Amino acid sequence: MSSTQKTLIKLCVVLLLSCSALFLPDLLNTDDKTLINPIQARVVALFIFAALMWILEVIPIWTTSVAVIAIALFTTSNQSLNCFKPKRFGQNEVDAIIEKVLDKESCPILHEAFVEVPDPTDEDPENTKLITPISDIKKNIKEALTKKGQLSKDDIYMIVTSNTLNYADNCVDGKKSKIAKLEEKIAGIDKKIADKTADEEDLQQKADAEKWIPMYQQAAEQIRKDAAEFNNVDIRKEIKDIKIVNLTQQKSLFATFADPIILLFLGGFFLADAATKYRLDINLARVLLKPFGTNPKYVLLGLMSVTALFSMFMSNTATAAMMLALLTPVLALFKAEDRGRAAFALCIPIGANVGGIGTPIGTPPNAIALKFMQELGLDVSFGKWMAFGIPFVVVLLFISWLLLLKMFPISQQSLNLSKELQGKFLKTPKAIIVYITFIVTILMWVIPKEYHGLDANSVAIIPIAVFSITGVITKKDLNAMSWDVLWLVAGGFALGVALSETNLAKDMINAIPFGEWSSIVLLIAASCICLFMATFMSHTATAALLVPILGGVASAMLSAGSMTSAGAVALLVTVAFASSLGMALPISTPPNAMAYATGHIEQKGMAISGTIICLIGLTITILMMLGLGAIGFFG
Repeated sequence: MSSTQKTLIKLCVVLLLSCSALFLPDLLNTDDKTLINPIQARVVALFIFAALMWILEVIPIWTTSVAVIAIALFTTSNQSLNCFKPKRFGQNEVDAIIEKVLDKESCPILHEAFVEVPDPTDEDPENTKLITPISDIKKNIKEALTKKGQLSKDDIYMIVTSNTLNYADNCVDGKKSKIAKLEEKIAGIDKKIADKTADEEDLQQKADAEKWIPMYQQAAEQIRKDAAEFNNVDIRKEIKDIKIVNLTQQKSLFATFADPIILLFLGGFFLADAATKYRLDINLARVLLKPFGTNPKYVLLGLMSVTALFSMFMSNTATAAMMLALLTPVLALFKAEDRGRAAFALCIPIGANVGGIGTPIGTPPNAIALKFMQELGLDVSFGKWMAFGIPFVVVLLFISWLLLLKMFPISQQSLNLSKELQGKFLKTPKAIIVYITFIVTILMWVIPKEYHGLDANSVAIIPIAVFSITGVITKKDLNAMSWDVLWLVAGGFALGVALSETNLAKDMINAIPFGEWSSIVLLIAASCICLFMATFMSHTATAALLVPILGGVASAMLSAGSMTSAGAVALLVTVAFASSLGMALPISTPPNAMAYATGHIEQKGMAISGTIICLIGLTITILMMLGLGAIGFFG
């Protein structure tokens, strides 16, 4: 079977399973209860489509993200194709509620609007009667409900009541206006009487006006009374039964491409590319590895540490590629029977995978989790993340180093990397700009926002602006950046938008009694599921699938009081860490694949070491989050 045929079969399976979700409303809904509406069914189908496409990699994973955003726009948004736009609410039910609150028994004057008497302020008073324009109220309410992006039962209540009460106020203003006109007419006739120019018709008009004024005053008072009583009319029970369908907003979906977290990542790309272009990475590696001497055991620790450090600010894949290239001639120094070669080959992907956990820009799962924490109003800054991320990296790297030494004993007596890492720091103007910008950006990320006023997303603009203006990063460099990673992350954000704005996440969460769950049980279960998925599929895709759901769970539990803000942070951070810890197989991460391709590692050795490290790392993560929450680190 050819690769094309396999791809077509996979695609057919994905489409079949995804489209099957569209029948959920027919299967789950009853006459008494609506569990899922057609738009939410489309979101479920979209979620299944994204998950299967990311797992099976029918097409490159970043193109799946683009497809997710496109499908969401065309089928679930307020600007979707006409054939996919549903009725957002029951217009007949809303009209019935308006009729009820404006009926003759509850609000008689509002129902009639004006006392049905000839209007003396009009040219033809005998033929003029003003009738309540209830149809206009219905029209205004329908327009207000239709225009509102996200609709709730409370919104319907507020819009119905505000429009009706506004109409009542207009009625009162109308009465006052007519009274003012009548008083003005009376004043004019009184002047005629004083001047002895008034005739019998003027006297009759004054008598009529004096009779109509108290009638209008009485009507205005009755309208005020009806309006006051209207506030006591209970229409919430009727509104509760109205079915509401919310759509995703076009602006929200397009905004995923320019989310502040995307720009944070882009700032990291600019720093990484500039560091590579001006050999800052190589020279730093030379300086940082020098203290580790020539003992292979400590050189191994040095390589892991330097790789982890670079991975905090550079792509894990780029870091691993660079370090493996430096390591290739070193591995040739080992004898064929020396198992230490496997330790050195494995230390690079381990350092790259673990190191990325240390900063919000180290790996996409961190950025995805940070975005949802920001949306929940949880206080986790760039520096605060590093405050717990870097100690975690240090501890796990040390444990990993001991594990590698135990599993793959090194026979080589001495290693001298100075020959392979020759060079010196460049002193050109642009190189100096890179050094200064690198230092300033890192410092501003680490220093709390309170001291300089900029959050991490705004600080990321510094390298983008400086390197663009000074020509450090050229158009060619810009074109070569990993835009696919940014689009992949945007696809995950779009899934979160769809889950949130269609109320699917809220409805799913309400259907499950999360309020009765233990936060610890939820944290452990979610992290284990995430770790399992990340072992077999893209770390970013795993986070993009799970974080939006768990962000909704955290939001619901926060509202219910069954989870603290520290618990919500712990949940999302643990899932982000678990996504990066999935590194037991060559297919788990690109750094793993590159290290395996060197031929110095057996899959069994990678699987055993990777599994041990990820389980230890997950245990440390959970204990660390519980400990930080207990001491109030997250506020």
